[in-house]
Amino acid sequence: MRIGPCANAEYTASIGGRPKLASASPMKGPTEFTLVLAGDTGFNPKGALVDPKGFTKDRRSLTFDQSLSGIAGELDGDVAFLNLETVVTDRNDLPPDMKGQTAPYNFRSHPAGLDALIGAGFNLFSLANNHSMDYGPKGAEETLYHLAIANAAQGDGKTIAYAGLGADFEEATRPGCLDIEGMTLGFAATGIVTGQRTEHRAGEGKPGQAAYRRRGDFEIVVNRLREIPADYRILSVHYGLEGRVVPDKRQLDDWRDFAAREKGIDLIVGHHPHVAQGVERVGDSLIFYGLGNFLHPGTAEMKRFGMCRDYGLMAKVHLAKMNDAWTVGAIEAIPIADTHIRPARFTPQEGARRIHALNYLGARLGDGEGAEGIVFTPRDDGTGLFCADGAGEFGGKIGALCAAWTPAPPIPAQLTATLANACADKPFYGAGPKKKRKSNSIFGFGQF
Repeated sequence: MRIGPCANAEYTASIGGRPKLASASPMKGPTEFTLVLAGDTGFNPKGALVDPKGFTKDRRSLTFDQSLSGIAGELDGDVAFLNLETVVTDRNDLPPDMKGQTAPYNFRSHPAGLDALIGAGFNLFSLANNHSMDYGPKGAEETLYHLAIANAAQGDGKTIAYAGLGADFEEATRPGCLDIEGMTLGFAATGIVTGQRTEHRAGEGKPGQAAYRRRGDFEIVVNRLREIPADYRILSVHYGLEGRVVPDKRQLDDWRDFAAREKGIDLIVGHHPHVAQGVERVGDSLIFYGLGNFLHPGTAEMKRFGMCRDYGLMAKVHLAKMNDAWTVGAIEAIPIADTHIRPARFTPQEGARRIHALNYLGARLGDGEGAEGIVFTPRDDGTGLFCADGAGEFGGKIGALCAAWTPAPPIPAQLTATLANACADKPFYGAGPKKKRKSNSIFGFGQF
């Protein structure tokens, strides 16, 4: 499928100049396409030097391609998204930003890692998160430069889009846009700023990002996304309390009520708490409250946190064009393990248990006013599937996926008590096994 920048539009990381609005175009091109979603991603532990050959984690060295090899087969969508939670640079001489902390977590990744992500199939990147400014304004400029270089290196019929970081506030809040054989996909990103530090917030002639916790900034990002002519709009938000598997009031107010209900954003994708949260439909909108980690050596191995928190969530959202509008036909949920070094699927049995954990969370969403939590039918391969009403008759990929689909069964009785304990709404702090450490008991998570 041919993918390019939208006609008459500059995507976020264009160097210099002001954007032109994308021109509206009649619906044409594909009748279905697939979005792959993945969470927090980087390629180095805290403070590690960048190396074009790869990275080392827990005395184990991997190339970038090796670290992706366990999951690359899942990247078969037309558009694949992730949150790039690192500075992208080939320089080891940039001073870290201390962020007002005594021992901050600063992440940088070599551009060869970005190339590996693109080579694996990723083409849509959020740059807005609390590590975008880990190496100050120079680091932000490096990230934007290397994203632009990577995009310029794409061959005919290929491009990447990214949003959330910019040389000034206008660029940081500028939506990205992809043209998929005539179908336009709009994209915007925002995220938290460490300690609400003003030097990390973009301004007039000042690199940075919009500050999610500033309501005015959030509204600007959403409104700019809403205003561009696009057939489908995606909003990425980096926010949440580490370890919480239940969305908080801000998420419900901002994502469900404002972005989905009031502004009609089609897909809202959340990340930051390191754990998966539930999935919800709000009218025609879809919300992933938390994807968890995808691949980040700067994060901890997750097994000790129990089956409701020890996995990252990949998803495939299958869209179909119905009556000149795009609608969700099917969603595949893919629990992944070993997100701290080399993500891969769980065994079928363990994957199914994580689908039940995700369903436990989804069943507790919804508000009785049109918002409804999504639950997935466990499949033999350890993944989950949800199909919209009548999707088995859609034809194409969606019809094939959903032809024999049945709604999700109840959670097995033997798992109910386990999940009630494992999915208790509490942050990481104090939740892990008690160990004698000078720092908190969840060493490896203070960085976020």
